[in-house]
Amino acid sequence: MSKHTADSSTAKPMTSEFSAGLTASLSGVVAPLSAVIKNWMATLSLREQVLVKTLAFIVAVYVAWSLAVAPALSSLNKSAIKDQVIQRQWSELLALQSELKTIKSVVPINSTDSSNALQELTAQLGPLCKIVIQDSTARMQIKGVSPEGLSQLLPQIRSRSQAQILEASLRLDTASKLWEGSITLALPNTNSGVN
Repeated sequence: MSKHTADSSTAKPMTSEFSAGLTASLSGVVAPLSAVIKNWMATLSLREQVLVKTLAFIVAVYVAWSLAVAPALSSLNKSAIKDQVIQRQWSELLALQSELKTIKSVVPINSTDSSNALQELTAQLGPLCKIVIQDSTARMQIKGVSPEGLSQLLPQIRSRSQAQILEASLRLDTASKLWEGSITLALPNTNSGVN
């Protein structure tokens, strides 16, 4: 241990010797260069001296900007972009949380109530629409349904009957601009309590 402390005590004078030597060698380079620049500036007219000093100032400001200010501004800009991304992700998480609370608040219904709800929804679509319910599945045949009616039907199937859409085969009749086709649904399983 004593050897280690002896080494560290000798390291400090070496560091100060190194910095003193570096300062001496830099002053040895800068002093002659400074003398050359002063002599050269003395040969210039006053107007040229002002231009050279202005140019030197502009170069110094550019170097200071490039080394100190520009990286800091770039870092600040990147942090602002990251903040926007985090805010957007936070909003999405809050929306998902709200949706999850809504889903959890739904009281499960049995397959009989689900069948009744699907029959009501089918009747609301019009006389051309039929539904056939067999065991735990239902097949809804739709014909002549408006785009608005179809856009209201799909969410209501999930919310009112708690049935899941297994397959939908729909097409838009270009002449009448009405939808037709079939939707196959799975009725809720009351035994497992999962919708």
